[in-house]
Amino acid sequence: DHTAPAEAVLSMGGCLRARAFPAPALVVPNARRGSVRSRAMPPAAASSGGKKRKMVALHGKGGNAAGFELYMQPLVAATAETWEWDFVEGPHSTGGDGRAWWNLPPGVRTFEATELEGIEESLALLDARAPFDGVMGFSQGAMLAAVACGRGLKGGNRPSVAIIVGAAFPTARGEDVRKLMRVETAAAEADGEMRNAIPERFAEVVPPVEPLVRSLHVVGKQDTMNPPAQAMRVAEAFFCAELLEHPGGHIVPMDERAMRAYVDAMR
Repeated sequence: DHTAPAEAVLSMGGCLRARAFPAPALVVPNARRGSVRSRAMPPAAASSGGKKRKMVALHGKGGNAAGFELYMQPLVAATAETWEWDFVEGPHSTGGDGRAWWNLPPGVRTFEATELEGIEESLALLDARAPFDGVMGFSQGAMLAAVACGRGLKGGNRPSVAIIVGAAFPTARGEDVRKLMRVETAAAEADGEMRNAIPERFAEVVPPVEPLVRSLHVVGKQDTMNPPAQAMRVAEAFFCAELLEHPGGHIVPMDERAMRAYVDAMR
């Protein structure tokens, strides 16, 4: 039964949390820091003045912005009160209406490639849209999202929410992805120093810092395009990542369980 609580996975870089419904997500302490960071936050709400937050959506290789927008309409509708969506078109053609975020030699997968030709044009598209509050990507778009979260965007901005679906580890830009954990670690250490300065009687009511990028990683158990082990490598680069496993393949699941996870990640 795929709705049964999943096992939480321990990562040396941060805590991976398994997402299962209706049971609450399991939390695993960070092996290196020996701490758990709270994810408790109030429900998603528009910022003061009623301004909505902005979610940038990145389609997979061979897809396009219009097709991804149509497919994602249930989630767009479910979050319409607090989020506006920007479906971005990949700059490289794969033939017909298909687009891509970078080009690969025939038969080479992104996790095998030593170069991602054309990724800089794609990152420039995101830089031009920065700052934005969230990013959701599928397949190649998910890998671009992970690179952007680690590398950072124009002005040093990073989205505070990332939904990464069906990703593999983009080996050629692995240092960009892994940079996020170094930034998160520095922020956590600074937060720890700040908390140590708080009088003891107040320390219990001061919540722990949130991850700079709160992330949900969606992994298909039968994904043969980007195998689950590859998706886990990406998740391990994010601090206190949440994991949603589904029984399907290389898809963006849109069932009730997945929708609840997406909406919760965007809270």
